[in-house]
Amino acid sequence: MSLIAEEEIKQQPDRTELFDKNNKDCIKVGDVVMVESYINKGSDAVSAFAGVCISIRRQGIDTNLTLRNIILKVGVEQRFSIYSPMIKNIKILQRGEGFRRAKLFYLREQPGKAFQIGGLVKQETVKRLAAASKNKK
Repeated sequence: MSLIAEEEIKQQPDRTELFDKNNKDCIKVGDVVMVESYINKGSDAVSAFAGVCISIRRQGIDTNLTLRNIILKVGVEQRFSIYSPMIKNIKILQRGEGFRRAKLFYLREQPGKAFQIGGLVKQETVKRLAAASKNKK
């Protein structure tokens, strides 16, 4: 089983670098991250979710991260397995500063301490749509 896990990790080296603690550009708790995932296995339709990374669980092939965002005044959390074939892209939108804990679960009760990420997501969406329109032409 460990051999299968090692092969899966080797197939996606860019994601491995994003979650390697020894890499200075790795994702850290408190960063604003956008994850693009496929809606269905057969189609190229993509769904994007951006939020503050409140926890990272590094367990080899089972490495996952939890993102939290407030959508329509309701707190939404999603956990993503980073080596899942349904994940298209993981991108850091903004670096978090001032967080000194490994898990930021206290943001559930204090949403005002999290980033205001609505503008960042809109800018990233406009860039993605512009790039898609250029590729179609």
